[in-house]
Amino acid sequence: MSHEIIAIKRPVRPKQPIDPNSPKEELQEQTESKLEKPIPTKNSLSSRAKGTNERQLRKPISKPERPKKPGKPKLKESIQQVTNANGKVFTSGDKILVSAPWSGMVEAEITGFYKSPEGSIWAIFLPQESLPKWKWEKGCIRAELLKQP
Repeated sequence: MSHEIIAIKRPVRPKQPIDPNSPKEELQEQTESKLEKPIPTKNSLSSRAKGTNERQLRKPISKPERPKKPGKPKLKESIQQVTNANGKVFTSGDKILVSAPWSGMVEAEITGFYKSPEGSIWAIFLPQESLPKWKWEKGCIRAELLKQP
């Protein structure tokens, strides 16, 4: 167990008349001012920390703002029918001819339409035929390119 000296209390000496210009007077004033200052302890805040707290109270620190979340996407407008480049009107459930990935024409059924951000309209289709060991679940084609079987 170690003993630690926390503070020393010095006796206050009576003031003696001293010449006003003597160096001893300056020394005595310095020692008296030291006695008047509180001695910081481990539990109390240091003068530097107190100054920081005072500055923080005077000038609030602004927190960086969280970036705003993007708004919810707009609802897709429901497109019921489209017209191809030849003027033929197509609706959901119509049969069309599409180019297959294995380079051939295949019949498919239109399941819906959507509008791209650029403004072009596309048809979503389900192919009716597929090659063995080939998984082709669905596709899309621009409305201008739709062909009837």
